[in-house]
Amino acid sequence: MSVELRLIDHIRFSSKLSVNFACEYSEDDRILIIGDIGIYIIALKGCMSNPFPSYYCKNYFLEISDFTPSANIGIDINSFHKDLERNDLYEATMSMEYSADLKSTTPVDPSPLCAQWSPRGIVGKTDCLLAVLSNFYNLEIYVKFIDENEVTEYCMICGVTQEVIDEKKTEWKYSDRLPPTVKYNEMKRRVQNISCTAFTWSHLYKINGKEYCTIFVGHMNGDVTVWRITGRVSNSKENSKLHFLGRYSTQLGRIVRMHWHITKEYGGGLSFADSEGKMSVLHVKCLDQETADIDSELGFWTEADKVVVDKITVMIYDGRTYIILVKQSFLIIYGLDESGQVFDQKVCNVGCYYITGIHHFDNTILVLTLTSVLKQYTLSIVDQRIHLEEKLIPIKVNGGKFRTHGFFFSKNMVFFGLIAYPCMLHSFSKLKTFLNIFLFHNALLNPLTIIWHNNSGSLRDYWDCLEMLRLLCLKDKRFPWLGIPAELDYDNLSLLKLKTLRWLAKLSEMVFNTVPVVKNYDIKPYIILHYLVQIKLILKRLNGLLSKKQSGEELSLFQMRSIDIQNFFLKEMVVKNVLAKANVGRNFINEIKQVMRVANELRYPAMLHCVWCGEKIIGPVCLPPHADSRCSITMMPIYLVTSYKCPFCKALAHKEVGKEEDVIFCPYCDVPMEQLYADEKTEEFVNKDYELKSEEVRSVCFDDCLKEGLSFSDVEENEREYVVLSDSEDESSEDQNKLRTLYVRLKDVSLEDIVKLDNGEEQEAGPSRKVLKLTGGDG
Repeated sequence: MSVELRLIDHIRFSSKLSVNFACEYSEDDRILIIGDIGIYIIALKGCMSNPFPSYYCKNYFLEISDFTPSANIGIDINSFHKDLERNDLYEATMSMEYSADLKSTTPVDPSPLCAQWSPRGIVGKTDCLLAVLSNFYNLEIYVKFIDENEVTEYCMICGVTQEVIDEKKTEWKYSDRLPPTVKYNEMKRRVQNISCTAFTWSHLYKINGKEYCTIFVGHMNGDVTVWRITGRVSNSKENSKLHFLGRYSTQLGRIVRMHWHITKEYGGGLSFADSEGKMSVLHVKCLDQETADIDSELGFWTEADKVVVDKITVMIYDGRTYIILVKQSFLIIYGLDESGQVFDQKVCNVGCYYITGIHHFDNTILVLTLTSVLKQYTLSIVDQRIHLEEKLIPIKVNGGKFRTHGFFFSKNMVFFGLIAYPCMLHSFSKLKTFLNIFLFHNALLNPLTIIWHNNSGSLRDYWDCLEMLRLLCLKDKRFPWLGIPAELDYDNLSLLKLKTLRWLAKLSEMVFNTVPVVKNYDIKPYIILHYLVQIKLILKRLNGLLSKKQSGEELSLFQMRSIDIQNFFLKEMVVKNVLAKANVGRNFINEIKQVMRVANELRYPAMLHCVWCGEKIIGPVCLPPHADSRCSITMMPIYLVTSYKCPFCKALAHKEVGKEEDVIFCPYCDVPMEQLYADEKTEEFVNKDYELKSEEVRSVCFDDCLKEGLSFSDVEENEREYVVLSDSEDESSEDQNKLRTLYVRLKDVSLEDIVKLDNGEEQEAGPSRKVLKLTGGDG
């Protein structure tokens, strides 16, 4: 697959760039940018109603810790550095690893050298951790934390360097009485043992059903330490403890680059390179044991050419493995066959340009240089030899004005991001400089096609396509559904297709006024699709709960009340004639009949009373009608502070849902809901019992429903009441009385009314209509 780029947006930050390969796209759709004093984190905020034609995201800044390993090794250089010999004094003063806390020198600010996302799923089975290495050679792990006010911060939960110190300090001996030179040599040995100079994450694996991940750490003395971190249930501030799996002394010197490649469930290959330019691979296995098995070090680039390896990555294609090294302007590719033997080596010079970014997919390698040159190399095997075909990809960035320090692709490769920084002298002397992110659309990929042919069953990994579709529709002033068949059988569409159409309808209504000429509008209104999705979601949940009850499992009080409310919602959909308006057929009707047949027979506990108005909650809208917070999954009310919130559509979820599901996903967006953490006083207040006890009630039985259910016999001929939802809260007492009357009738809606729909008796409205407005809800 080739790449064709169209500039879509431009983002700027007031920071500088100091490293190459300065960005990375995470598996949970976050982008990190390595600045000079910290890490910028960009998180996508999917919203199909955003009218601005710019990338909709939320930005965070992670300030780097000033922890220095040299200050925590039991030897204080300030106490003896003046007594050192000249050469040792110069070395100690000029080396950051030894003099970071030297008081007689100008202090140096901490800055990031490297940052990397963990695999997705180590946090709450959905999110990534972030590991950051500073110029003080301190490695720390961070997690995203959100408080009750939805303020996001990145909290340090594990100091890897501190863990290394704790593991190694048991070997250290008392050193206060040593001569200055001997003490300095002992200090260097300790610093080189514990300072982290490179790291990489392993894949995610399970032990006894629990998620774990391994972090490999390279040190100054050439050692590699292996640490296992346990998966976190949530993104709280609670610290994580590492489990030490072993230390291996390699044949190389100071390790500067590392890369992990999985080959089996609990093992793989660890590639690493040192400051002399040499590169080796370690075979690692038994990551699930108390001690990892590390052996079989194999040297690949054994020449100490003093050219540091800038990047190591591994590509799999057609059953073969390719280890790719970046050395300044050179690509070095090792081809390994299925047995792990090297069958060929290829060295490619991309030109007189320093490589600052690399990405590979299938048999294609994209390489970015410092001077904004993007090249595509297509790999093939001819007579057991590696062959590369080169192609230049034009990008609209002025290479004479900017220096590019990395790039990234989104998950479905519809977004291409370029990290650039001004290089002209006048930019620094007269103007304020900015870190620039240029966002491009890969014009060879149609985001709508990717979304519509999504077979994953979820929208979770396709929000980059939805966001790109929104930007293209706003810029090109067109509807998003162009290309989808106009005549769709909504009755037989899957829940995923209905969710997709729901968001496309939302976007269509937002861009409607910008489209110059509207010849046709081949999609249902958003509110209709919203109701269809709600019905499908409720049917899916109720079928699961009713099946559990039928099998003898005891449902909780919360679950029984939610069944009562959601069954009431299905009745409301019948009275409002939503199915007929949506033009759906027998499948929807049969599914509703099946659920109502069982739900109407259940005995339900007394419903909660609204904490705001005191009325008993008997449906999805509180009486008297007023806005209240409802769980998007169960329709149960949420008091004061929500526990879970969708980062995209802001849908809420009750904390009790956490007892039903290990992972709470937004029912509309399919992205993991963010857990919000309140302070102790708020939590204590929220956890108070608001429930008012009363006797159990029983719904009208099935037989009575068929005989005495709502038949509309009390409505005059050729007249019909329509239910219209409204956001207005200024309703008359007459309307409120009508609303109460309607809800009393809704309690008696039975299968007879569903049967009428099934038989085609929709009772279309005649020439005269009565309109009754309801407040609240989603209308």
